[in-house]
Amino acid sequence: MSKITWTNEQRKLGDFVLWESNPRQIRQEQAGRLNQSLSEFGQPEMIVIGPNNEVYNGHQRIKTWLTEHGPDFMVDVRVSSRPLTERERQKLTVFLHEGATGEWNWDELANWDIEVEDLVDWGIEEYKMLGKPEIDYDEMWKGMPEFEQDDLGAFKTIKVHFATQKDVEDFAGLVQQIITDKTKYIWYPKLENMNLKEFECQDES
Repeated sequence: MSKITWTNEQRKLGDFVLWESNPRQIRQEQAGRLNQSLSEFGQPEMIVIGPNNEVYNGHQRIKTWLTEHGPDFMVDVRVSSRPLTERERQKLTVFLHEGATGEWNWDELANWDIEVEDLVDWGIEEYKMLGKPEIDYDEMWKGMPEFEQDDLGAFKTIKVHFATQKDVEDFAGLVQQIITDKTKYIWYPKLENMNLKEFECQDES
């Protein structure tokens, strides 16, 4: 493979060929910030493409700006001297967005003479500043059919102790179930629903 070099050019938004396997996505509020950034600062970061207008980096900007400005809007691009292989394309995508990027120094950021609300408004999610988990899955899934399920756990669980093997056998006969040396627990009465088969009298492996 020849060494890759880059040149600066311009293209219309309608010229680009988007990557069907692009793993990046954008939320509505983030798209709004892209338009705000373009309006306030112009285009400080170039879209990265191949010689045939295939997009390597900048899909979300292209999609967002197409909606706002249309296909004839001109943007700055960085063009590779040769097409990237699929593996190179995948590697570059991860490098640009995760593997070769820095991270916030929260102590230094705290010294900025700005309000936390400004940072949130500009796009830094508050959970990152507070060190909290990103997603509350219980809250996110609440109300969805997959979340609202019947409780299949036991109504009540007790331990039963036996003094002798005969006591075990007598109890097994009483509840009409088989209890072996490997049995961990049983249900009474024995569950007959095949969908709940995993809850039946369980033996250790």
